[in-house]
Amino acid sequence: MKRTRLLITATAIPLFSLIFMATIFGDGKIEDLPIGVVDGSNTSFSQEIIRRADASPVLKIKQEHIFSNRAQAKEAMQNMEIYGYIAIPQDFTQDLLKGETPAVECHFHYALLAIGGEIQGAIVKALGSTSASLVGEYGNNAGLSTYQQQAITFPTNGVFTSTYNSSLNYGVFLSYPFFFIFFQIFILTFTVYVIGTDMDRKWLAGSSGSMAKAVWRRLLPYAAIFVLQAVAANFTFFFLKEIPLQGNFLAANISSILLVIATIALGCAIISIIPKISIAISIASMLGALGATASGVTFPIENMYPVFRVICSLFPVRHFILAYQAFAYNNAGFEYSWGNYAVLLLTIAICLAALPLLKRAILKGWTSPLPSMWGVAIVMLGGTIGYGFLYGLLYAPNTVTEVPVAVADLSGSPLSREYIRKLDATQGIHIYAECGNLQQAATLMESARAKGIICIPPDFATRVAQGEEAIFAVYETTASFLYYLTIQKAAASTMQELNNTLRISTVNSLPLAQKLQMAQTPSFKTDTVAVYNSNGGYGSYLLPIAIIVILFQTMLMSGGILAGSGTMHPYRYLPLLAAGYFLLSFFLTGLIPRLFNLPSLASPVELYLFLLLFILATAAFTACATLTLKDPEEVMLYVPFFSVGLIFLSGTSFPMVQIPHFWQVVHYIFPTSPAIEGYIKLNSMGGNLHNVVPQMTLLLAQLLIYGTIFHLYSRKIVHLHRKKTQRKDKWQNADS
Repeated sequence: MKRTRLLITATAIPLFSLIFMATIFGDGKIEDLPIGVVDGSNTSFSQEIIRRADASPVLKIKQEHIFSNRAQAKEAMQNMEIYGYIAIPQDFTQDLLKGETPAVECHFHYALLAIGGEIQGAIVKALGSTSASLVGEYGNNAGLSTYQQQAITFPTNGVFTSTYNSSLNYGVFLSYPFFFIFFQIFILTFTVYVIGTDMDRKWLAGSSGSMAKAVWRRLLPYAAIFVLQAVAANFTFFFLKEIPLQGNFLAANISSILLVIATIALGCAIISIIPKISIAISIASMLGALGATASGVTFPIENMYPVFRVICSLFPVRHFILAYQAFAYNNAGFEYSWGNYAVLLLTIAICLAALPLLKRAILKGWTSPLPSMWGVAIVMLGGTIGYGFLYGLLYAPNTVTEVPVAVADLSGSPLSREYIRKLDATQGIHIYAECGNLQQAATLMESARAKGIICIPPDFATRVAQGEEAIFAVYETTASFLYYLTIQKAAASTMQELNNTLRISTVNSLPLAQKLQMAQTPSFKTDTVAVYNSNGGYGSYLLPIAIIVILFQTMLMSGGILAGSGTMHPYRYLPLLAAGYFLLSFFLTGLIPRLFNLPSLASPVELYLFLLLFILATAAFTACATLTLKDPEEVMLYVPFFSVGLIFLSGTSFPMVQIPHFWQVVHYIFPTSPAIEGYIKLNSMGGNLHNVVPQMTLLLAQLLIYGTIFHLYSRKIVHLHRKKTQRKDKWQNADS
């Protein structure tokens, strides 16, 4: 029965994870994000700005989101009705006509990093097209050609191209790597569970005393299932989902199969070194979950503290991701990724060498399970305090800086040198190398030593001198979304700074009559304002979300351990568990934000009232979710692997409006979804309980629904148990 249950689990959970990651991002495009407008001018000029912003595929302006003052727009942002707003000053048109340069403000929600970045880019682009239309109107009147008008609007203009994922599809960026991140979490905990629940003298004797043979016989069916699932995942993503694959399909399968075997070997090593299943499976789940960070898909490893760069390089999933990026992104040959394959093979060899320790532990009798309360203590204290500190330290650098970029300056002119100098002076970019041609720069990018390329053509300065638009190319990697975002932001801001100087020179180079007419062209500037996360810090964005997931996940695991042990009725341990986690929430939401300089804007009373409701809803969810568990460790198979999935379901990394309807419904099942949104509103955005009424209502509904289901089901179990006991007593009395 147990073997059948494990086979079903080994098949079903990775399959569910594959379906989830293949569908959660819909078509992968961020579109129709609601924004607001504070139109203090209400003239044809301001209406043109609104029209062009609404025409952007990324933005959507509804009539109810056109506000009369900033306070209304701010409240709408705090309620997450909109993700940003455009503020047009009252005297905007008058200032334009007087020849002044008024500012249009672009406020965007940077507590949600990816969404805020899309909002900022789309609004700036819309305002830029509005400014270009003014130049076009006056340029036509002055008799300027289209090329001359374009040169005035953008004396230099960058063509921004992301390598591999040119459409910036979030499904392409996240779905494939995160499936294997989920997969390795499950394989790791599953391996520890399978061996940890079987390790005794009888199991060893059945394999003639050979530890390697015993492990091989026990794990071979599951290893075969996992290998087939890895190949099926590659086929699904690269052929059915049509994720770009620059390299060959064989390389994808080799790297993923090596990841599966290395992860199984790592699980064997963990249970061999720590032959107490409650401790071993807790460590396995923690290491597996950390793979999401160690992989470097989210926050670049190069921007972590040096000690964590070394630690992350020990994770098999890190080398799998590097190999995947080499063959999939750049079609890089084996010479660029052989080191990653070697590390995976070395991991397998080193981890399997630990098996004699497991044999010794079995023969010495060191494998007896610890009391369930030990497991609860490890998860409660180690999971919350340990995760809180560790994630805080991993993301402590917060922002991505000094991204290495290769420059191919084919112009070699003073103007191109000035652009390169200004670019290198930005905080975001470091000029790693200056190459004589584009091929040299491409080689550096293939080897991952450079994360982007700036290519300046030979006629760059000549075209500017002739009053024509000068084009340069920016190639950005999507190996990390933050690399792409940082390179684009630095290159675009440097271009804008250079253009502000060149634009005056371009107009001055025109004949006198045209110059006088173009000097009267109305112009405005764009001021961008990042709201709630002004420096665009990744830690400031992710850690508030992670805090809620940590509380939920570890509470679910603790409740599962107690439910699986069967030593205490849930009505006895659930109140104590809820009280313990409420106290732990003071540490996670009180001390951690202050230690790592995270947003902490909420009223303490309102914040902890909200968190208390979340913890009660989680307790009710835990009671229902753990009713069918058979042993204390089984919960570890189901909970840790889906921790990152809860973030995706919350709508904070990818907009909820773009998530398929089925997953939007699933979103309402978990207390983390309203809790994450509510916590961000309160703590990161400085809202109050009025702003989180919808989230509190959903948490209360979950508390009542899950509490009622558990109460009715537990009464049924008690009733059946009582009838069984009465029947047994009746038979015993009849026999006597």
